[in-house]
Amino acid sequence: MTSIQKTDNKRSKAIMKKNILAWAVALPSLLLLLFFIWGPLVQNIVFSFAKTTNFDIVGFHGFENYIKVFQDPRFGQALQNTLLYVLYSLIIGFFIPIVLALFISEVVKTKSLFKVGFYIPNIVPAIAVILTWKIMMDANDYGFFNILLSKLGLPTSEWISNDQLSIPLIIMTLTWKSAGSTMLIYLATIQSIDHSLYEAARIKGLSVGKRLRYITLPALLSNIKLLLIIQIISVFQIFYEPMIFMGQTNDNANTLGLLIYKLIYTTQDTGQAAALGVITMIILLGFTYVYFYFDRKTNTKLGLNKPYVSYEMLKEKIERRESKKLYQFYLSVKKMVKMCNQFMMRLIQRIKLDRLWSWIIKMTNHLFDFTKRFGLKLFKSKTEGILTYSDYKKPIRRIGYYVMYTLLILGMLVVMMPFVWLFVTSFKDSNELLQLPSNYTFFPETFDFNKFLVVIEKTQIMKNVYNSLFISLGAAICAVLFNGLLAYVISVLKPKGHKIIFYLILGSMLIPPTVALVPLYTNITKIYEIVSNLTGMSLRQVQSTFITLIPFWLIAGASPFNFLLFKTHFDHLPKDLFEVAELEGATHLQTFFKIIVPLSTPVMMVVAIFSVTGAWNDFLLPYIMINNQEYWTVMIKLFKVNVEMYAYNMTLDQFLSLLLFTMIPPMIIFFIFQKRITSNVATTGIK
Repeated sequence: MTSIQKTDNKRSKAIMKKNILAWAVALPSLLLLLFFIWGPLVQNIVFSFAKTTNFDIVGFHGFENYIKVFQDPRFGQALQNTLLYVLYSLIIGFFIPIVLALFISEVVKTKSLFKVGFYIPNIVPAIAVILTWKIMMDANDYGFFNILLSKLGLPTSEWISNDQLSIPLIIMTLTWKSAGSTMLIYLATIQSIDHSLYEAARIKGLSVGKRLRYITLPALLSNIKLLLIIQIISVFQIFYEPMIFMGQTNDNANTLGLLIYKLIYTTQDTGQAAALGVITMIILLGFTYVYFYFDRKTNTKLGLNKPYVSYEMLKEKIERRESKKLYQFYLSVKKMVKMCNQFMMRLIQRIKLDRLWSWIIKMTNHLFDFTKRFGLKLFKSKTEGILTYSDYKKPIRRIGYYVMYTLLILGMLVVMMPFVWLFVTSFKDSNELLQLPSNYTFFPETFDFNKFLVVIEKTQIMKNVYNSLFISLGAAICAVLFNGLLAYVISVLKPKGHKIIFYLILGSMLIPPTVALVPLYTNITKIYEIVSNLTGMSLRQVQSTFITLIPFWLIAGASPFNFLLFKTHFDHLPKDLFEVAELEGATHLQTFFKIIVPLSTPVMMVVAIFSVTGAWNDFLLPYIMINNQEYWTVMIKLFKVNVEMYAYNMTLDQFLSLLLFTMIPPMIIFFIFQKRITSNVATTGIK
């Protein structure tokens, strides 16, 4: 017994040592998460019960801040607006990515073209997108949409100036920007379905509709539920879109996120802002609870872990459905419709329209023959998916394919239209840009690229470019290092308690950053104070140097999104390599840098790319934290130029050139690495 106890003690000590060493590797990453995500959430709750002076707690306030929030008339308006944004986002934007994914999954050729084309808007800075659409929707006669309406002889619109149209139009803009990334997630799920199941259903004579209903849609169900709650949460944190579209001083445009910002920086009531943040968090947790409840209920009902079923289960499910009275009623209605069609055919013949009808039939047959002669070869390579070559032998399905392809082309034109318009319009001078609709021409008289040099000189934006590049480079390094190490510990080493950390990271994705804006501001200020104490400089001097940009490096190291990118990749690495490394006596860090890193170069590159483009496009936190104009980022400068255009002696045509200039760097990065970006967005399963 003694020897057994000694062996058990040694084993338990070895396991404890292994766990301690594993958590030691993850400690820097956990500290960043604690400092920038988890800590601010807890601190925000403390702030909500405190009496504050600016960002300092001076006493206990009880529920006074919450009472003030509910008594503030702006709160009801902001909550109503936020819920309207959510409602319109579900009506306008939720089903578009699903339809796009279904269409693109059935494309025989040029599938990559559509994937890249629809994803491009996701790369463009949000501020630049919003400003571009705002100018296109200008209520004046030179607004592009009003010009189009005038050309078509239709009445013009006030667009964003119309309170009834503003929210739907903003949601349309956000849908235009983000639908492509969501589409890739659905598309990856569709392409992962076992194609033998489609083949079995096809052999047994199941229609295309039944394949879609019983195979494809159940496979998408888990993603649909997850992306539904993610979309609600992301729309709940809508902030600068209404602020830019409708003006910072317009209280009718308030959302919960924008009201939090105004409480902090307009009335400087940080306690009330924190209370509003907690209320927002409670509402989102309520949505999350509803999601998990229905997710558990549907999973229990299905009794399956896989997104699709076996053919036997599928057949049984269809037979149960067909035995229901509702389905029998559907069949009777279908029979009546068929009888009505036959009656109409006879009526047409009796009123002597049989010649017209026969001509229509003849032309239809010619069309079918044409699609068979010239189009059937196209589908010979179609061996997988909902429809295959054998399905396209029916002419009506070939025509349906061409209609679907045409709709995708039209969708691509809608996606690319703002980019093309911005490109050609940015070269116009003021006289060309402000022409009446009758004299409007789409292309400029000349393409003068020197105009960009004038804009750069006027705004001195190259300083801001260097600042954004400085932040982006540091953010990429921190994102790869800290998120990679944490994912390595959670995915490979799996010390005791790793599941708790994993669920905490997942949970933190459900809370918008604006909820913890107050404590996040104070935490970053503490970094400046620590540097001030170490260097002997004053706080203002620290914020007047490049050190003011350093915290944005560290924030990138506490990214749940990048962590999940790494974890998804590490979960599929061969475990034998890690066991051999452990037997050879390699430390955890040696295993990471000598085995993990060489095997993970593609995903590390993708994380770096996402971090660079994310840091380049970031606006909210840099706008709040960076006070010194010398260290403004590109997005801050773009926003300031838009607000103070006359102070910069900037005309509208020059501002359009500036907009185009800010889009170029992320677009270049995207086109260089587009294959890796689109594939990783799809395989991670998150936006």
